Amino acid sequence: MASVGALLSDSQSDYELSVALSEICSTMINWMGASDATNYNDVSYLNALCLYQIYSLGSGKRQLYQNADRSRGLLIGGLRGIGLLNPRSSITLSQDHETIRSSEDDHVLTKDWKNWIKMESGRRASWAAFEYDCSLCTLTSRRGIVDLSELPSQLPCPESMWNATSARAWFALMSRLGQDDSRPNLSKVLKQALAGRELPSSLGSWAKRLCAQVIGRLLWDLWQIEVVAMPEYLGLGSIVAAHQDTKRSLLKGLNNLVESLSSPSSTSDLTSYNIASLLCHYSHLCAANGVLDLILSIVRGLISTEPRVHDGIKVARNRLKLTFARDPKTARRLCWHAAQIVAIANEYLVSAPCEIMRVFMGYIFIIAYSAYGDHTRSSPMEVTQSVRLDLHDQNLSRRRVVVKWIEVGGPASSGSVADIGTDGCVPAISTDAQEILKKLQCWGLAHKFTKVFQVLETKGL
Repeated sequence: MASVGALLSDSQSDYELSVALSEICSTMINWMGASDATNYNDVSYLNALCLYQIYSLGSGKRQLYQNADRSRGLLIGGLRGIGLLNPRSSITLSQDHETIRSSEDDHVLTKDWKNWIKMESGRRASWAAFEYDCSLCTLTSRRGIVDLSELPSQLPCPESMWNATSARAWFALMSRLGQDDSRPNLSKVLKQALAGRELPSSLGSWAKRLCAQVIGRLLWDLWQIEVVAMPEYLGLGSIVAAHQDTKRSLLKGLNNLVESLSSPSSTSDLTSYNIASLLCHYSHLCAANGVLDLILSIVRGLISTEPRVHDGIKVARNRLKLTFARDPKTARRLCWHAAQIVAIANEYLVSAPCEIMRVFMGYIFIIAYSAYGDHTRSSPMEVTQSVRLDLHDQNLSRRRVVVKWIEVGGPASSGSVADIGTDGCVPAISTDAQEILKKLQCWGLAHKFTKVFQVLETKGL
């Protein structure tokens, strides 16, 4: 934590301290695991391992990045070894329905409280590792190694219980909340979110964010199946068609979870809202049947030094133009989702590796839409005023304006660009992106993405 804290400072001496602390962490964490395998049974050690791997992910250093990927197996294996990650079928009923009875004896109640803290700490460590696994999955485009069926059946308890200052306070809070609210069940909450029902008021913001991560993982698994079902692989178009309703349902569930987080009352709540919102809008982009992959193939071609890679750029550009022209409404809807990522980052930027990448993806999509989108208007006489896309649509009138733009098109602005549909906007959008990433320059990953925008500023897309 000290290493990450020093990293976030503007002072050069603090940055140097962060590097030194990082080297100490790397040496000690690896040595502790290698010298005594029982450390992998210690939740505190596994938490330290998880935190250091998150630091490594955002460092921008290839060696540390690769180390994070390799060490993930040790982290997840440790949690499996002590039974914190278990296939759901092996979880007994007694684990799902643990009961704690009141006691007049303070010693007995304190013992129960300490046992509960140990159990809840393990559960929270498992959920933190799952979030890390999701981040690595997003950043590397490789499947996560935590299976959804082995996640804890219960979400983290409400923060009021976790922060209880005594055994009596803890038991009183648990009694008042009741069994369902003090031990929120993952399956029940997910079903409520997918059905569009109101979520329990006692459900913590982190628990809601974790539900969003679970839905995000489900969507990611569907996308991976669809990739191999494409014509250039197995040619199983029926699989892609069969997933459409499921994807729509999952995306609506994500929307519902974000809505339930939209009135944060603390910095912690705001962080969960922002992470879940970025995940939600990014998932809408990823669900668009390969559009984002097509855009990224163009970007990779532009920054590549291999001549043969450049040969496919023209083909990819033509395919992207055709995709946008074939369904301009969907293209505009996706552009709005991308701009909402920017709006979230402008309001409160969460300094974490995965969120940095999602901001990068949002800007890349806006650039692609600006360069290759169909900017003709369905009803030229109707639309005269430019729509600002990178603002939250928190009121009904604002939402109506956005919905109308998605339906009929027209001028739209984002950042310093008055109309992203005019020619020559790519350099200005790239500059806006670099300005946001400057706020995250402490992370090496942000610096790498900034270099990509510098290439786009010069070469275009």
